[in-house]
Amino acid sequence: MLACGFAEGCAENRDLFFSSLADATKAGESDRGWIPEYPPKTARAIHITEQLSPSKEWCGFEFLPNDSQNLRETLKRVDAFPSSVRRLPSPGATWWPAMLKGDLDVQRIHKDGFELYIVETPADSVSTWVNLFAIDWAKGRAYFYGTRE
Repeated sequence: MLACGFAEGCAENRDLFFSSLADATKAGESDRGWIPEYPPKTARAIHITEQLSPSKEWCGFEFLPNDSQNLRETLKRVDAFPSSVRRLPSPGATWWPAMLKGDLDVQRIHKDGFELYIVETPADSVSTWVNLFAIDWAKGRAYFYGTRE
């Protein structure tokens, strides 16, 4: 299932929902780079807001806690935030948590049961794609914000 909508329309921003990782993959979100390769196979209730210019992404999903090994092995615990993810813009979506808007309050995020992680990958020859993850391992909930640095 795919839904699209923002005041600007679908040309620049897209708001998507998929009931499973398989549905998101089938729709091409992995091929387009909006879904990384490492979410748990049980990822479900996947919300994605894509902003094409400048390129940014907000994603939230649920997963079975016992299906998180691949994700755990990929993530790097964060002690200091890269400059591109110290202050998170709002995607304007009701599903995105308030704790991940604006200046990040690590204590509040931890109090809400989430741990923070970073994954950095080359975007091109001169920039890096940075994903900041907030994950509640016990409840199987994850959010990530991605942008170029």
